[in-house]
Amino acid sequence: MTILFRSVFLGLFLLGASGAQAQSIAIHNDAVWHEAFWLYDGLTVHQSTFTCSADGDTLIDGLVHTRIHQLGVDSISTLGSADPAVAVPLDRYLGAIRVDEVERRWYVYFDGYPNELLLYDFDLTVGATTLGIWGDCGVGFTVNAMDSVLLGSTWHDRYHLDLPGRFIIEGVGSSAGLFGQLCQFFEEFSCLHMYEQPGALLPVDGCGTLNTSIASAVHTGQQALAYPNPTTGLVYLLDVPELGAVEVHDGLGRPVMQAMRTNVGTAIDLSTLAAGHYTVRVGAWVGRVVKE
Repeated sequence: MTILFRSVFLGLFLLGASGAQAQSIAIHNDAVWHEAFWLYDGLTVHQSTFTCSADGDTLIDGLVHTRIHQLGVDSISTLGSADPAVAVPLDRYLGAIRVDEVERRWYVYFDGYPNELLLYDFDLTVGATTLGIWGDCGVGFTVNAMDSVLLGSTWHDRYHLDLPGRFIIEGVGSSAGLFGQLCQFFEEFSCLHMYEQPGALLPVDGCGTLNTSIASAVHTGQQALAYPNPTTGLVYLLDVPELGAVEVHDGLGRPVMQAMRTNVGTAIDLSTLAAGHYTVRVGAWVGRVVKE
């Protein structure tokens, strides 16, 4: 990571009415966003659970960008059908983010787009209007409240928008996910569940107050998931209420490990397993985990 490029202006800017010194908005080398996404295309339903992660720097038009990689599973089903969902692995380069510490903005470049686009403006105060998130849904929302969230030992300002349940976190992104749009159309929506970097986890609950036109039977609120995912060892089951025996199966459905979950904070240790795709089951909950 080009530290000098991203840190030269660290500490020189104030966040308006907050009166507090602004934090750096640089992207951590090992940053990971744990997300979920729903897309309704006619009768076809996509429900994806995945991670976006920083994947090294690259030069685009002579400027340093951080590559973003997506890894997870897209479950595709048909409304009204009794057929099981089809799981399609997601493993792809999504785009690249450029950090501008002077403007306190993130810009994004997607393959096939002629120019980079404004992703986030983090230079906000109460009453400020968002300038735009990529796409058509992030322009013109008003910051109606501010607070701070703790990530490791660092506090980050959070800007609550006049769109129910949506906010932006300084240097992290949106409650709607790293590339999530801040709109709530019934065709698609997304949320950020967890932001992670070494030694620090930030639960976001990006879907906790989401309201859409989708029937409650389709979306009932917080999405249970395993994190970090991918993992090199320990896995936590976020918002999974079941306790007791945990079964882990490999990609062929063979049982490879058992463990006990005695409380909701108990981690499942997969460090002895080979790298690959696994299914974790506890009670009625089943999730997929990638072991690196």
